[in-house]
Amino acid sequence: MKKLVILGAGTAGTMAANKLRKKLSKSEWSITMVDLDNKHIYQPGLLLMPFGVYQPEELVKSRKRYIASGIELILAEIDLVDPEAKKVSLKNGSTLDYDYLIIASGTSPRPDQTPGMDGELWNDKVFEFFTLEGATALRDKLRTWEGGKLVVHVTEMPIKCPVAPLEFCFLADAFFEKKGMRDKVEITYATPLEGAFTKPVASAALGNMLDERKINLEADFMIESVDNED
Repeated sequence: MKKLVILGAGTAGTMAANKLRKKLSKSEWSITMVDLDNKHIYQPGLLLMPFGVYQPEELVKSRKRYIASGIELILAEIDLVDPEAKKVSLKNGSTLDYDYLIIASGTSPRPDQTPGMDGELWNDKVFEFFTLEGATALRDKLRTWEGGKLVVHVTEMPIKCPVAPLEFCFLADAFFEKKGMRDKVEITYATPLEGAFTKPVASAALGNMLDERKINLEADFMIESVDNED
């Protein structure tokens, strides 16, 4: 029997596993998925959670709920991939042989790679919304924030969802407008790219969206460090 191993049981890994399970004979192929836990997070919802659209429990479901029958899910941390031996070593000491390997482990924020970003103000005045923890902390902050300067910053490209920071700006504009405090918030979008919309077609069609909402643009902004002095 041939062995297919998929590292990552998020949306991409689950879709690949379920589609291939329909195509590959169960008598000829085994499919094994590996992930850290049994918590499938609906990641598009994380962008909306800071503004009260979703609650954490609405975004977290069992991974097993979405995995088709005939697929094994192993909950463990990956230690090493040996492509020459076609083996995956797990930190629990076990190994998985494979004939084919799909890596769908996704990405994670790395604030530690920007000096000062993960200092004392992390999840207090410096946030991200690409994890459940970060989106929850940001939601709690925005609930009681009385206004000031909000900077939505893209550290570097590429990122997992290039349009998400801009969407956040527009959602923030609508959120504060609804709360009746938009005039108390200065929103700035900072990006290392040459503009908010780098494609000519998008720039022509959407280029005035920031101006209309009084969102400042800082293009060609390459961050060096974050000053955590309050």
